Amino acid sequence: MRERIFYLLFLLLLLIPLAIPSWAQQEGKKLAHILDQLNKAQKSIEDFTADITQVKSSSLFKEPVVSHGKMRFKRPNKIWVEMYPPYPNITVLNKGSLWIYFPEEKAAQRYHVAGNPQLAKWLLFFQNPLQTLGKRISLHEEKRDEVVLNMDPAEDLAIFQEIRLGIDTSKWMLKRLQLVEKNGDRTTITYHHIRINSGIPNSRFELHLPPDVDIIEPMGRSGVHGPIQEDY
Repeated sequence: MRERIFYLLFLLLLLIPLAIPSWAQQEGKKLAHILDQLNKAQKSIEDFTADITQVKSSSLFKEPVVSHGKMRFKRPNKIWVEMYPPYPNITVLNKGSLWIYFPEEKAAQRYHVAGNPQLAKWLLFFQNPLQTLGKRISLHEEKRDEVVLNMDPAEDLAIFQEIRLGIDTSKWMLKRLQLVEKNGDRTTITYHHIRINSGIPNSRFELHLPPDVDIIEPMGRSGVHGPIQEDY
């Protein structure tokens, strides 16, 4: 559940305008300029697709685990994240429900946003990503066509020691995200082949499950079978 929600949060980081808080202006005009450029670039985004590559390093693995997938977003609150084998899963946020489908296990989890304080609080990222992810942001590094920002995690994401964002300054879009957990695990997500405002239809966010899939509601009933009943 935790990692699947992270996919949603950091997809939104690509898309949601980053308002410039007063403390950013106090830290320096350069940082304020960066956030202003991000804000201007992102205001025009209505929908978004990208290929993603995730690399996870941990003391539990001899080698980094690499996985690939695709994500799409449509304002105001439709998200689809699909990860390919060897660990296939599909995460969908649509019509007030968060679905996580594991095809190999023939199981799907459903979370209602309403009535789930933790999920609802994390999804406040829609309105205020800076407040959700951290109270402080700083300029870590400047490269050619890229700036790297550090974000201090807030209490809601206290498992992280560090969140680092690589911004493509030619398009003012996030192109790389690095998450460092307090236990030393490190996850890097890179975004490729970004397409903006391609006119994604609502049907591309509908999840159609096979009839033999077990639908589990961690906050409610489990073992439900049959067609999906969405919230409107």
